[in-house]
Amino acid sequence: MKVEGFHALSLVTAASVYVLIVLGGVVTTTGSELACPDWPLCNGQIIPTFTTPVLIEYTHRVWTLVVAALVVATAVVAWNKYRWSNRITKFATLTLVLLWAQVILGMLTVDTGALPAVVTSHLALATLVFASALMTSSVSFIGTTRGQ
Repeated sequence: MKVEGFHALSLVTAASVYVLIVLGGVVTTTGSELACPDWPLCNGQIIPTFTTPVLIEYTHRVWTLVVAALVVATAVVAWNKYRWSNRITKFATLTLVLLWAQVILGMLTVDTGALPAVVTSHLALATLVFASALMTSSVSFIGTTRGQ
């Protein structure tokens, strides 16, 4: 089976979400979560002065922008191309909604000083974003191989 078009986009989107989760783990394990104590800026700047912790946290934030662009693109293509498939469009839309909730939790993580309950919720929701992105990709492959 050739992977092209929407299938490739949905796979890249799911992989990018996974990388974002890994980067979030690096942020937490290195203690860099408060290296940028404000949000959406970092130390009051769009592009901050980099120390190792700031670079780690800032990389996570920039990669979030990449993921957001891919999730939006996946949803838009799903809405336009697979309007007929409730499963594909529902999962693509769910991924988009969950990602925006995740961004808000990321902001709350910074604003609350990385309270453990907020950090844990942030990771739990990240797992749901990843699962939804994977389901978007999976149902697109299943739906199109069955001729639906």
